[in-house]
Amino acid sequence: MAHSPIMATWTAMAGTHQFTADDEPSATAAAGALCAYGFAKVTADPARLGPGWTVTAWDEGPYPVDAVGHRQIEAVADAAAAVVRAHGVRADGGTRCDPAMLQTLRDRRTAAVTRENPGARPPVPEIVLAPAPPSAPLPLVPDTAADGEIALPGLRDVRWAELSHAHGPAEDIPDLLLALADPDGDWDDTLDELFGDNLLHQGTCYPATAAALPFLTRLIRSGALPAGRRLDLYVWLLVAADGLLADLVADAGTAEVTGAEPRPGPWAPEVHAAVGDQVAALVTRWDDEPPRIRLVLACLAALFPERGGALAAGMAALAAEHAGTSQGAFLSLAHALISGADGRAEDLAAGIVAWDDSCEEGWLRAPGLPVAVRAGHVLADGVLRVL
Repeated sequence: MAHSPIMATWTAMAGTHQFTADDEPSATAAAGALCAYGFAKVTADPARLGPGWTVTAWDEGPYPVDAVGHRQIEAVADAAAAVVRAHGVRADGGTRCDPAMLQTLRDRRTAAVTRENPGARPPVPEIVLAPAPPSAPLPLVPDTAADGEIALPGLRDVRWAELSHAHGPAEDIPDLLLALADPDGDWDDTLDELFGDNLLHQGTCYPATAAALPFLTRLIRSGALPAGRRLDLYVWLLVAADGLLADLVADAGTAEVTGAEPRPGPWAPEVHAAVGDQVAALVTRWDDEPPRIRLVLACLAALFPERGGALAAGMAALAAEHAGTSQGAFLSLAHALISGADGRAEDLAAGIVAWDDSCEEGWLRAPGLPVAVRAGHVLADGVLRVL
């Protein structure tokens, strides 16, 4: 887990766990249940914005300010969410702070409902992080790219003005895509503007996102982009595909309370499908791509096994070649997913979560979701840290 400069000054960690209730009776019941579970103080108030009530469990900790402490407080949050689900109450985030700050905020708080259990503390699980396997970054050579002009047929046929991205109408998207085809252009700034600022800003999908993705495939397949640039495009396709999985994992707890299906963000299903439509064309490049790109391509194909199944044998061979490394762990997980080996995929994903402290244990516990979604999110999110 990455720590902020502010967290670096903390001697320990505490925080709050927040929940949303539909009405005062359910909020009051949830507050009592959380207090009985072990929180020293729980408050409930009418929501500041909109209907419903907000329930806050004040978690004094202390937790260590490291990956173990982060996982411990997240595990306590997950357990608290399970407690309130019995009352039809939904988890709704929380805060992390220094224990002294929490005490100040708690003591200043007046609430419509207060339940106290002085000296209590909820059960804290023992967390042991496994040592990470050695990292052995795969090479970006050999590279078969050759100089040549890149054409993007159909680019002007898209009605970009009728689509939008994070900052308004998408009329600027064609020029940004054409700039990627310019060998003398500013690749990094253009790519960051195209996806980081516009099409996948802060992980959100937009109406124009799906329409732009086929042109990444055309850039990749042009034969004129060097390997490093092709790798960037494969990575953005993987990030785009993972948006749906991340949304489903994040909403699974709320969906279990409401009895609904986990709900993705707007346009995430369309973007996921648009990436899937590219996979059949991309897997044909397996033999032409250097090993580092094959790693990303394997993960991309694993999210769409019906389109990427032809790579199963190649994945297995590459995973065996890099067995015992962090890269090999992700290749093995990709192979399990593309092979439909759910039990093995879940075990491999759990193994990765045990040493990758940026992966959340709660992803694999997300209720009501298939292994392909839960382990697929671990795969797509985690592999970016071993490239």
